[in-house]
Amino acid sequence: MNVYIVEDDVFHLEDIKITLEELRYSCVGSSDDPFIAQEEIGALQPDAVILDIHLHGKDSGIVLGDTIKKLYGIPIFFTTSDKDKEMMRKAAEISPVAYLTKPVSKDDLQAALILASKQEKSFENGIEGGFDEIFVKSGNKLVKVDINTILFAHTDSKNYCSIITSDLKKLSVRYSILKLAQKLNSQDFVQTHRSYIINWNMIESFHEYDQTIEIQGHHIPIGRTFKDDIYKKLNII
Repeated sequence: MNVYIVEDDVFHLEDIKITLEELRYSCVGSSDDPFIAQEEIGALQPDAVILDIHLHGKDSGIVLGDTIKKLYGIPIFFTTSDKDKEMMRKAAEISPVAYLTKPVSKDDLQAALILASKQEKSFENGIEGGFDEIFVKSGNKLVKVDINTILFAHTDSKNYCSIITSDLKKLSVRYSILKLAQKLNSQDFVQTHRSYIINWNMIESFHEYDQTIEIQGHHIPIGRTFKDDIYKKLNII
């Protein structure tokens, strides 16, 4: 299990890293800067994030935690030495896996990571699925996208995908095509090619000659690996 740590106290940071190592988990990165942390978490896609609720004396940890969950769907849990009930209430609103008091004990950390692992597995298997919208970062804002308006998505690079919607918006997300398919987690979204997934309900025609699917003027390729499954799903008469 890969874990990212957001912590501004070097002693607590090192303590958590040592405990993770003892528990045989991997720390894939750390930062005390919310902006750097968000960028690195998006790139690294860890299995869980350990997040200090008070970064440099502020509640920016809560804001960052909310953003991480909305953008990446990664389980988070907060660490703090503060027992302020109002702060706990704010943190609880974004549904963290756990709320751990510093110094974090080995048993508490292990229990939290086990819960995070189960939450991630449930997410990937669709147990927590059924959502109708996602939020996609565009510039300095989060844009709400109804998943039923998504036409298709394709890879721009190893870690980025572009989502194309029915109103011809093009939104870039930091996901591989496989990870994005897991995030959308619906029978309506089908992978047709190693670089493409489509909204099956948006298909207008299938071109046998060049092996493409047409969706609002876009011709989506069908890869050899996916051809048989696509033909079966087309329900040709």
